[in-house]
Amino acid sequence: MQDFPRIPLAVLSTPIQKLENISRLLNTNVYIKRDDLTGIGLGGNKVRKLEFLLADAKSKGAEVVFTTGGAQSNHAMLTAACSPSTSSWTESP
Repeated sequence: MQDFPRIPLAVLSTPIQKLENISRLLNTNVYIKRDDLTGIGLGGNKVRKLEFLLADAKSKGAEVVFTTGGAQSNHAMLTAACSPSTSSWTESP
């Protein structure tokens, strides 16, 4: 993943949390990756993906980011939230 340009958007790393009650019921350890804590809305893995998609758009000289989705599309909402003017984009090393 280090070979791909990335714009840091998410608060990383997100924690892994043991689900005590489900673990007890199933008699095995059950964990969940808390990507709902990435820091932008409830973006989860969508924010991780946008870090790479927006860096790719920037590297190709995009001036406009366009996406489509349903009326309640989390991806469309997060794309709008994560797409500042290209002049303020910075890539991670």
